Amino acid sequence: MKNRISDDLLASDPPIPRTPTATTELLNSAQKQLDQGRRAVEMYVQEHPAVGIGAAFCIGVLIGWISKRK
Repeated sequence: MKNRISDDLLASDPPIPRTPTATTELLNSAQKQLDQGRRAVEMYVQEHPAVGIGAAFCIGVLIGWISKRK
């Protein structure tokens, strides 16, 4: 029996740009989006420093707990 689900999923993927120009444009677009996200996080942490400190503390505790268990 032929697996039609994987064929349908592969057919629905967007085409991958093959030209260097398209790849460069895609890379520039991704860099712009990452830069905008970084700025948004920096602005939020500057406006709400307690949340940033709390999040860093929680992440540190979580990493410490996970590493201690292994």
